[in-house]
Amino acid sequence: MTKKGNLHIFPSLVCVIAPVTFLITLALATKLGHVAMLPYISDTGNLMPESCIFSQFLNLTALCMLMCVYIRYLQVKSMATFKTPIGPRWDANDISWYMGFLACLGMDIVANFQVHNIYQVHYVGALLCFVGGSVYFAFQTMFSYHMSKVDDSKYLFYIRCILCALAFIFCTSAITSGVISDFGYTGTDSSKWKKDDGGYKWHLVSTSSEWMLAIIQSALVVSFFPEFRRISMYSPKFEIRGVNDVQSENSAPKEDA
Repeated sequence: MTKKGNLHIFPSLVCVIAPVTFLITLALATKLGHVAMLPYISDTGNLMPESCIFSQFLNLTALCMLMCVYIRYLQVKSMATFKTPIGPRWDANDISWYMGFLACLGMDIVANFQVHNIYQVHYVGALLCFVGGSVYFAFQTMFSYHMSKVDDSKYLFYIRCILCALAFIFCTSAITSGVISDFGYTGTDSSKWKKDDGGYKWHLVSTSSEWMLAIIQSALVVSFFPEFRRISMYSPKFEIRGVNDVQSENSAPKEDA
């Protein structure tokens, strides 16, 4: 089996591709007049041509993030000396894996279902991505506390504690102020929200909170970097019924008659 290192490239890719994508789509959408000042992240990838860039690279980000979730799951499973059972068949690491998977799925949904096309599906994806992502990182913070007892990584626990607290604050702020602003909105195009459309201040609170949440969750992904640098994986070994069996028989030493 081949040994694979450099796993820290996955959190690095997530934290480079996502911000660069958002900045490019924001610049394009603003230049083309598709959005007003400080829009939601999703609004920057709502119309062509920026929607093509948004979808392509956010899909790639979701794939890299899923790899981070999987590597972290295996790390906790192999390294942790603690058990946190949740029912007869579940433990916290299993729950965190599914939450991480749902967050990545939500990111993929956000990338492919633009808000002005199928907004119901888009909002479900956004909730999975941001709320599910915040819950996922809360689990990772808990794991960091226990794992710091067996390696020198207590600083990561404190960093993740602060970032997770901020993530939940901004997640709550983005959702709450977004709902309030929608009730007061009287305009016709929410991607070009104007001051006289109603609920404008609450809208700015919501959009700025969403951008801050995206930055904080990116920082939480970056926190995997020092741990993933010390991890190596081995490529899987495949066995094909009817092929490997024949090869094994042919390679076996034959007895003299």
